[in-house]
Amino acid sequence: MTEKLGYQVIEDLGGFEIRMYAPHILVSTDESGSMSSAGTLAFRRLANYIFGGNSAGRSIAMTAPVLQAPKATGFVTSFVMPASMSMEKMPATADKTLTFTEQPGGKFAAVSFSGLANQPLFDSKANWLKSQLNTRGIAASGPAIFARYDGPWTPFFLRHNEVLIPLQG
Repeated sequence: MTEKLGYQVIEDLGGFEIRMYAPHILVSTDESGSMSSAGTLAFRRLANYIFGGNSAGRSIAMTAPVLQAPKATGFVTSFVMPASMSMEKMPATADKTLTFTEQPGGKFAAVSFSGLANQPLFDSKANWLKSQLNTRGIAASGPAIFARYDGPWTPFFLRHNEVLIPLQG
């Protein structure tokens, strides 16, 4: 079974949740282009790293979700490293496009949905979640992050996707 990024539900607000995420490590790459094209290029780079294209020549377990955050000219795509990993245990990479960051965790709003993970669907869900937060007076502390939990072999109607928005406090 694929390891998933840990969190606790703080509050279920009917249609979305407020969650507290555990600290974690991300390996990320920035790619220009659309969500789809940037995601494909990034996935190849990131998969190469975890499937042995690293200084130790060892595989690192795939986890979920795969994260994508929009940037000015494309997307930052990230793999969450297994909870057992530390920055000291992370094998180096010759791929200069990959970066490693320790994330402190924190509070996020999350809306889950199924379907094919495409830009219009993610944008629609992100806009809905932002309006729900505004209506309730909950302040975001950053842009929406798109999360995909399933591989391409999973039928579209069974795929689990989320929009995560970091919150203040």
